[in-house]
Amino acid sequence: MIIEQKQLKMDEFLQSEAWASFQEKTGKKVLKLASEGEETYGFISKLGLGVSYIYLPRVQSLPDKMKDSNFTFLRVESTEELSEANGLEIQNRQPQTTLVLDLEKNEEELLSGMHAKTRYNIRLAKKKGVEIRQEKNVDIFWQLNKQTTNRDEFRSHGKQYYKSMLEMGMCYQLTAYFENKPIASNIFIIYKNTCTYLHGASGDDHRNLMAPYLLQWQGILLAKENNCKYYDFWGVSPMVKEIEGKTTCFNNFCWVVGHKWTGVTRFKTGFGGEIKKYPKAIDIVLQKNKYRLYKFIKKFL
Repeated sequence: MIIEQKQLKMDEFLQSEAWASFQEKTGKKVLKLASEGEETYGFISKLGLGVSYIYLPRVQSLPDKMKDSNFTFLRVESTEELSEANGLEIQNRQPQTTLVLDLEKNEEELLSGMHAKTRYNIRLAKKKGVEIRQEKNVDIFWQLNKQTTNRDEFRSHGKQYYKSMLEMGMCYQLTAYFENKPIASNIFIIYKNTCTYLHGASGDDHRNLMAPYLLQWQGILLAKENNCKYYDFWGVSPMVKEIEGKTTCFNNFCWVVGHKWTGVTRFKTGFGGEIKKYPKAIDIVLQKNKYRLYKFIKKFL
């Protein structure tokens, strides 16, 4: 199921000028770098005691001359294995495993790749009168997001974060309505050849209408309308073979029983697609003594 990087040339919005500008609006310090003749964006973190690092998400190569910088270390999440990188493996901040649909398939082919239950839920939402509207309304998303975080007990960005995100031209919002009441809403990023499903929220009422299924389908159609080649579901549980211990399987995908992303993984894999796995994140140490200090202090945080 895992696609090799050379077969899947997705455009990464995390390395776009628009995303860098958005991050600056949220208070991040951004550094524009040169990498094999192309611009690369790094995000600076200062941790005190002279310790600082630059985070490089989804880069294709390491920036030039970074070893001469004053940073304590580089935190790198690359799109493929970097032969020139020699670092310490750490936990990825961005999803290391994601699910991707090939949008060069027609609608019939995409639907046929879905689990029968997923197709049924899309039809059910339509039959019950769920309506999808394309709009940008941070108040609607925020109210639904509060219900989602309270229900599912996960941390969220603040309202201003989503407001600034929706102001980007490459950001889209689809909202599901029932009887003129918003019941679910998704935020997407469309950057060059890739549409990414980045954030989703749903209310506590009318969950039996299966609005999130119809929202995803309309998101896929929105991506096709914008001539995207790929639809990225943005994060699923790491995939394993069915014979590798206790596994949960759905629509020909398998992952470890009880993984924290089991719920969203079952939902997303119902739409079919292919698994893409990114390399492990690494820290490239530039100042050994300060990096030891950072690791020591981190133990107590």
